[in-house]
Amino acid sequence: MKKRRACLIGNPNVGKSSIFNSLTGSLQHTGNWTGKTVSNEQGEFTYQDTLWEIVDLPGTYSLMCESAEEKIASDYVLEEDYDLAIVVADATNLERSMEILLEVMDVKDEVLVCLNLMDEAKKRNILIDKEFLEKRLGVPVILTSAKEGVGLEELLNQMNHCQFHNIYSVIHKPSIERFCAYFLKDTSILKKGKAIKYLIDPEWSKEEISLEKKKVLSFYQKMISKAMIRESYHENALKVLEDVIERKEEKEKKEDKIWNTLFSNRWTSFPIMLVLLFGILWLTIYFSNIPSNLLFDFFEFLEKPLYSLLSFLPTYIIEPLIYGGYRTLYWVVSVMMPPMLIFFPLFSLLEDYGLLPRIAFNLDQPFAKCGSCGKQSLTMCMGLGCNAVGVTGTRIMESKKMRILSILTNVFMPCNGRFPAMIAIIGMFFVQDTSFLGSLCSALILSLVIVGGILLTFLITYLLHLFLLKNEKPIFILELPSFRKPKIFKTIYFSLKEKALHVLKRAMIVSFPAGLLIYFLANVTIDGFSILTYLRSFFEPFGLFIGLDGAILLAFLLGLPANEIVIPILLLLYSGGSVLISYESLDSLKQIFILNHWTILTALNFLIFSLCHFPCATTLLTIKKETNSWFYTILSFLIPTLLGICLCFLMTLFF
Repeated sequence: MKKRRACLIGNPNVGKSSIFNSLTGSLQHTGNWTGKTVSNEQGEFTYQDTLWEIVDLPGTYSLMCESAEEKIASDYVLEEDYDLAIVVADATNLERSMEILLEVMDVKDEVLVCLNLMDEAKKRNILIDKEFLEKRLGVPVILTSAKEGVGLEELLNQMNHCQFHNIYSVIHKPSIERFCAYFLKDTSILKKGKAIKYLIDPEWSKEEISLEKKKVLSFYQKMISKAMIRESYHENALKVLEDVIERKEEKEKKEDKIWNTLFSNRWTSFPIMLVLLFGILWLTIYFSNIPSNLLFDFFEFLEKPLYSLLSFLPTYIIEPLIYGGYRTLYWVVSVMMPPMLIFFPLFSLLEDYGLLPRIAFNLDQPFAKCGSCGKQSLTMCMGLGCNAVGVTGTRIMESKKMRILSILTNVFMPCNGRFPAMIAIIGMFFVQDTSFLGSLCSALILSLVIVGGILLTFLITYLLHLFLLKNEKPIFILELPSFRKPKIFKTIYFSLKEKALHVLKRAMIVSFPAGLLIYFLANVTIDGFSILTYLRSFFEPFGLFIGLDGAILLAFLLGLPANEIVIPILLLLYSGGSVLISYESLDSLKQIFILNHWTILTALNFLIFSLCHFPCATTLLTIKKETNSWFYTILSFLIPTLLGICLCFLMTLFF
C-alpha cells in the first residue's frame, strides 16, 4: 500500500476542518468564525490502495504571514515534505481565496483546488465556470459542499489518480521576476514562492544564505515591499478570474439583513451583546444549582465505601487521599461541571451562528483607541470559559503587540472556575433569594462584574500600549461570515467534549495534588498550631488593611492550581479543622462568614479580588509557553494582583 501526505490550506472559515473531518472521520469542531483552528490537526484515512496522512492547517490569507497561526500554515507549506496541497476556497467569495492559491502554486506543482460552500454559492446565484478555471490554472478543480458530503468522492478520486500540469504563469512585476530569477539559480530553492519568502523575511532561513545572497537581498528589499508583492498577486488573481464567475441578482436573506442591521448599529449592537451575556449567565446560574447539589451528595455518599476499599492501607495514607485529595477533587467536579455543561453549549451556539465576529467588529473602534483591535474581544470571550483557552486563542491576532496585550489582560475575564465563588457570594450578601427572580438578580450583578472586567481590560490595555508596547502599530484583519444555523446537537456534543470536559480534566489533574497539600498544611503542627494557622496569621494584617483578611488571601494563594477550591479552603480556615468540610446551604455558609467578621464591604472586596488576581497555574504555564518569556508570565501575575489590591484598599478607604 502506498503512503502519501497532503495538507489542507486556505483562508479562515472556508470549511477546511469540515473537509478534514469528512475525509478522516475525525471529530474536530468546526466553527463559524475566523481563527477556529490555531494549530495543525493530523489524521489518516485509506482510499483504494493509498494510505493518506492529511494535515489541516490554520486559516491564512497569505504565505506572507502576519499572525502566529498564519506562520504555522506558511512554514508547513514552505518547509515540510508532502505530496499534495489541497487549497480550499470559498465559492461565495472566490476572489478572496485566489491570492493564497496562487502563492501555493508558486511553491508546489501538485495542487488541487477545492471550491467549497457550493450550496451557499447556489443560494446566492453565483455561477462558476469550473472547466474554464481548470484550463486557466492547469490543476483540477473540485466543487464541494463539505457539510452535505457533496463532491468528496470526486476529491478522493482526484487525490489518487489525477495528473498535475501546473501551468500557472501569470506575470509578476519585473523587479520581482528579476529577484526570483536570481535566487532560482540555487537548486535548494525550487519554486518562486520560496524565493519570495526570502525576500520578505530574510530571517526565515538566513543560515542557508551566503554573504553574496544577503547583499542581493538587501538590494532588492529597498525596491520591493511586501505590499508590492501582495498587489502583484492580487492583480494576477483578477486576471485568472476574468469570465470565470457570474453573479446574478442576489437577494440578501431577510434574517441576515435584520441581524446585520442590529449588530452594525452602534445604538443596538452593545445592548444586544449585554442581553446575550445576561441570558447565558442567568441560564447557567438558574439551572446549575440542583445538579451541583446532587453531585455533592453522590460523591459524599462514596466517601465511606472508598475509605473501606482502601482499608488495607495505613490510616496516615488513607486520610490524606480521602479527606484531602478526594474531597478537593469532588468539590471541583461538583462546582464546575454543572455550570460548564450549560455555559459552553450556549456559548458555542452563538459562535457557530456567526455572532462572535460581529462582537469583534463592534469593539474594534474602542480597542483601536487602546492600541489593540477587535479580535481581542474574541480572546476575551474564550477567557469566559477558560483563561488558558483565551491565551492560546490570541494566535489569531496579526501582531506580537496585540497578542501580548490580549494575553496580559485576559485574566480580567472571570473564567468558569471563578463563577461559582462569585455566584455564592452574590447569593449570600447581595440577593439572598433562590427564587426565579433571585436568579435574575444574581445574573444581573454577575453581568455587571463582567462589564467591570471589560472596562478594566480597556484601561490596562491602554496603559500597556502607552508604557510597554508603544512602538508597534496594531493590525486588524477580520472576516464577517454569513449567519449559519448551527447543527444544535453536533455543536452541543463538541462543546462538551472539546471545551467542558477538557477544562474539567485539567482542573481535576491539579485539584487532587492541591488537596493533598492543603491536607498536610492543615494537619502538620508546630507547637500545637497547624502550618495553615501560621500562614493565616502571617497574611492577616495585610488582608485587613485592604478590606479582606488573612484567610481570604491564603485561600486565593492555595487556590492557584484551581480557582474552584477557594471557598472550601476558606471553610477549612474558618472552621479551624483539619479537613475540608461542606455546607448545607448558602445561609449556613453566610453565618460562618459573618462569625468571621464578614460585612457587605468584605463581600464586595472579595468580588473585586476574584475579578482582579493572578491567573491559575494552568493559565500561567500556558502564558509561558505562548510567549516563551518569563517576563510576560510574571507580569501577567503581578498586573491583576496589584490592581486588585489597590482597588480593595480604595474601597476600604472610601466606604
